[in-house]
Amino acid sequence: MVQMTADRLRAAGRALYEAVLQTHAARLAIMVARLRRGLPLPAILLAGILIFCLYLAWSSGRGVFMALSPVTQIGAGIVAVLIGLAVLELLAAFAITLLTAALQLAYDTGRHRVRALLVIASAIALMGLGWRLAEFEPAALPATVLPVLGSLGLVALTVWFERAYLRPAYPGFRDFWVDVVAARSFLARAAHAE
Repeated sequence: MVQMTADRLRAAGRALYEAVLQTHAARLAIMVARLRRGLPLPAILLAGILIFCLYLAWSSGRGVFMALSPVTQIGAGIVAVLIGLAVLELLAAFAITLLTAALQLAYDTGRHRVRALLVIASAIALMGLGWRLAEFEPAALPATVLPVLGSLGLVALTVWFERAYLRPAYPGFRDFWVDVVAARSFLARAAHAE
């Protein structure tokens, strides 16, 4: 009887673990873990996206809890957790969809056009950051941190892209097409839970 119960608990735990691995947030985390050695900067940017998704999910859950807590504490906690998990999953799915679209665009356009798009996006982000910092007020510091980090991350990605894919003399030079095809196949395997 005890062995049967232990086997059932083990099977339930394994099923729960497999279900968690199927979520988009877990897929983002797995991508970060697999990319951290070979491509550290994209791994850092993906980790930033995952942290941003977690922050928005926590913020949404907290807002729901604050709105419902005067009525019932336990019910508000359960609803807040469910809302937070739903927001996390939706944001992670959206991030993976954008990543898939960006890889398709990179595959279709080539490395020189991707570099041009990154330079344009970095210039726009820096101009927007400059405009935001020109109107800077110390009270708005928390609202300014995210645009600063996003702009600096985009500039860092642009510099890394140029060095890694357009300068053969760079020690970390990589083959653009091989990386894009490998990333697309990795996303396809992750979508089919392989």
